[in-house]
Amino acid sequence: MDRMPPREKMPDIATLRADRSAIRKSILEVLKQTADSYALHGDPNTDLRDAPEYLINVNLAQGLAAAFPTLRFRLEHPASTYEHSARQTVDARAAVGKDAARFDVVLLNRQTGVPRYIIEVKRGIKIIGDAERIISIAALDSGRRRWRHGYLVTIIRRTESDMLDKVAQLVSAIGALRATKNAQLPDHQHVVVKHDFMRIGEARQDPDSKAIFGVVFQVSLVDRKAPDIEQAGDSLE
Repeated sequence: MDRMPPREKMPDIATLRADRSAIRKSILEVLKQTADSYALHGDPNTDLRDAPEYLINVNLAQGLAAAFPTLRFRLEHPASTYEHSARQTVDARAAVGKDAARFDVVLLNRQTGVPRYIIEVKRGIKIIGDAERIISIAALDSGRRRWRHGYLVTIIRRTESDMLDKVAQLVSAIGALRATKNAQLPDHQHVVVKHDFMRIGEARQDPDSKAIFGVVFQVSLVDRKAPDIEQAGDSLE
């Protein structure tokens, strides 16, 4: 069984640029900080997997906005008003599948207010429906040069060996969704999916064998060809 990928040291906050990879890795760092804080100050009988979802959402929004000064955030942002820019308004309700759908966190350009990234936060491994919606949202911009990016974040309680297997299964399933969507896009455009995961804390339930892991899937629409799949810990495309 392969070992868990080593955790990369994050650059100093002052050096961070709001690019896709830096945000993906910063999400895991914020989750780790949130898990540490919850273990210290939260319910001693639970861990971050059991914590209220709004705690994770608020910490992610505030942590990312602090790390990337060019961004600000909105919580519970309606899909029906995902973008009101001079160029185009994108109504994401069709992709989300709900008239009243809201995104957990939206990161916007601090100066223009134009949405740059959406973040959906889940728990457990039943996330394929959520992955399909985020991939569909990325594809809404298939006629535009500007890229759109979304992140699907989930928190999982597993043993290390089981975690590796579950991530591999998710990679395979989401890769199939990506292939289906790419078949519907023009030849010069592709939905790219990358991922990282990290052990972010210890499980309060069965702590001798289980831990808490954060997993981040980053979905982007790009105007260039990209490799199909990269290894876990680096990315999945």
